Amino acid sequence: MDRLSILRYEIDRLIVKNQPDMYRYFTVHLYEVSAFAVLLAHRRGLDAELAATCGILHDIYQITDGAIKKHAIKGAEVARVILEETSLYSEEEIEIITIAISTHNKKRIVHDSAYAELLKDADVLSHSLHDPGSPILDKEQERYSSLMTELGCENK
Repeated sequence: MDRLSILRYEIDRLIVKNQPDMYRYFTVHLYEVSAFAVLLAHRRGLDAELAATCGILHDIYQITDGAIKKHAIKGAEVARVILEETSLYSEEEIEIITIAISTHNKKRIVHDSAYAELLKDADVLSHSLHDPGSPILDKEQERYSSLMTELGCENK
């Protein structure tokens, strides 16, 4: 089993254990963000597996604690523990992933990490495309418009 599959198994287990009533929500959102991250990684010449890992872990604190407040910063800490316990990721990879997770909620701020920006963009795509009839959040509108241009799509 490859390391991303091992990580996905662990995330699924944590959702069932900590948030069973929210299983559908978390699995759909995390897997959507992970898939969008892979798409953007291919488009931007970044490592697709690392991007998928950022996506699958980005809301981990909401799963383990149930809290939304400070979930990005605290999620980076939880993700670090999980990644270190697997012994499958290098310290450099863990640093890239945790930086991306810690900043993913700051959609209006541009970060110097390509993976941080990719994760923000993948999260926006999930929020915006999951229910095509829903309006784009104000805080995500600019990023969404840029993504639609990047991907050669019409803005809605």
